[in-house]
Amino acid sequence: MDNSPDKKPIYVTQPHLPPLEEFIPYLEKIWGNKILTNCGPFHHQLEAALCEYLGVEHLALFSNGTLALVTALQALRITGEVITTPYSFVATAHSLLWNGIKPVFADIDPLTLNLDPSRIEAAITPQTTAIMPVHCYGNPCDVDAIQDIADRYNLKVIYDAAHSFGVRDQGAAYCAMVTCLYSAFMQPRYLTPLKVGPSFAATPKSSVILTILKTLVLLMKPRSQRLASMAR
Repeated sequence: MDNSPDKKPIYVTQPHLPPLEEFIPYLEKIWGNKILTNCGPFHHQLEAALCEYLGVEHLALFSNGTLALVTALQALRITGEVITTPYSFVATAHSLLWNGIKPVFADIDPLTLNLDPSRIEAAITPQTTAIMPVHCYGNPCDVDAIQDIADRYNLKVIYDAAHSFGVRDQGAAYCAMVTCLYSAFMQPRYLTPLKVGPSFAATPKSSVILTILKTLVLLMKPRSQRLASMAR
């Protein structure tokens, strides 16, 4: 291995960051209002902007993608066995194990590296309750084929979309097509603001449960609304 000083390293991934001075006005506002936890003004602004950009009605922010997956499984009351891909970061399978769910691995398509729909049905058992595919490297899974299997066997679908934030098909965002999906911002993902802020899109039915699980309290209104109700 050549470690000579004139050799520059070749990085697999490296974040592309905007100028630091663009962040300073926002940091000054955060320091001024001292709201550093859930439901601050920037929190709500980011959620609203993401909903508009992704074309979804319900979205929640988490501190990391693993928590988003763990909470998605709880919000959907997933139990038993879940079919997933062996080709992913360990958090995909760990989120199942931490919920007491057995991960069942089906093989991937060697060309797309995504979960192969033709391998899913053979892995289904009476204990199977969901499918958890991963959109690898921004390349979407065959969502139509996977959804067809899910519909025929009455299974839920939770997508790990950490690598595919904002990916669209014929103009529609993939996160608007599924039961639940999470996407991540942290390196080496496609959107990297200070290594935080994975988002999770949910259906209306699960959004209330999701918010309760995330905040450990009943639905929290924006701070201005809470203060107004307290004043009354």
